[in-house]
Amino acid sequence: MILDKLSMNFPFLLILPLLFINVEADGDRLDTPDNINNFRLIVGFSLTLIILGWFGCIYVFYRIYKQWLLSKKRLAMIYRLPFYTACSDFLINFNFFTNMIHTAIYAQVWDDAPCKVIGAFNWAFLTINLCFYVVIAIITYFRVCREIYFHYGKYDYKLWLYVLAGSSALQVLNIQNNGKRDYWCAAKSGQINSAIILFSTIGIVLIVILFCYLSILRKIYFHINDSSTSSSSNHNDDDNVRSAVIENHTEIERRAAKKILSYTAMFMLQWIPMLISQGARLVENEEPWVYIMGTIGRSFGGVGNVIQFIINEGFIVKTNINISDDNNDNNNILLKSNNNSDIHLESHINNSNDNKIIIISENN
Repeated sequence: MILDKLSMNFPFLLILPLLFINVEADGDRLDTPDNINNFRLIVGFSLTLIILGWFGCIYVFYRIYKQWLLSKKRLAMIYRLPFYTACSDFLINFNFFTNMIHTAIYAQVWDDAPCKVIGAFNWAFLTINLCFYVVIAIITYFRVCREIYFHYGKYDYKLWLYVLAGSSALQVLNIQNNGKRDYWCAAKSGQINSAIILFSTIGIVLIVILFCYLSILRKIYFHINDSSTSSSSNHNDDDNVRSAVIENHTEIERRAAKKILSYTAMFMLQWIPMLISQGARLVENEEPWVYIMGTIGRSFGGVGNVIQFIINEGFIVKTNINISDDNNDNNNILLKSNNNSDIHLESHINNSNDNKIIIISENN
């Protein structure tokens, strides 16, 4: 009987049989006959995306762990960033699962007291994720475009101070707005203050991220083109080296552009649905699609992070690529390519804005 009801209600969630305990319906339940389809849609979609997000986080944790071992228990910032993002996404999904499992089992949200606590954690984890994105974008912009460097401190604690300060400020603004909604605990129904705060925050963060990363792309494009022209004029008698220099510059630009575009795209895929959801809440719209958009905003991060990681780093661990981004040496960004080609090049971008191409080895 339970399996029949399970397969009928949520055929794609067979791993969660507890969701479909048969209890007596009453007027406050969400699985009444006139609302059963909406209930199944929202709960099923939310739990499915939570599980997919968890799988994504676990995969990133595994890849970062393997890279940590290969790097002799040291991680460059390019690997710490997806690790931090995965930690944030994991916490968001854990809180959201705690939120939704009660709705799934009892067809009701939590009582007022625990609901306010869950809502506060929901707001905290979401704003930490948002602030992390914008802090990284701003720091990268200053480093690349303004040549202003930051020491993150041990365990990157200074980075997290900025993130937690921003999140705490937003938490103070919203602390009175936590409570029950129809399907989960977040910002309570009947008020739009939290929607205004989150809508404004997402919009500002999106504008800042677009400005920072577009400026970085422009800087890289002009810098590498200028360097390629200079390198070509200095190596007119050596076509092989000149071609290798230009090819190396093109590869640097391509990889940088791919990473920047992937960061921006995944942010938009996660947070624009949340932006739409909050916009709908401004007019007090509580239709099912508003909750679907809210679910994507909460739980797509784990999926997006793993997609972004695979695009940038490949599906399996690579041992022939070594990228060093030493936080203790903020005067340069070092990119090394240890492949089997005849010419190995090192591109060293330093404070003088000169891109010096050093031939490490050349085999005839």
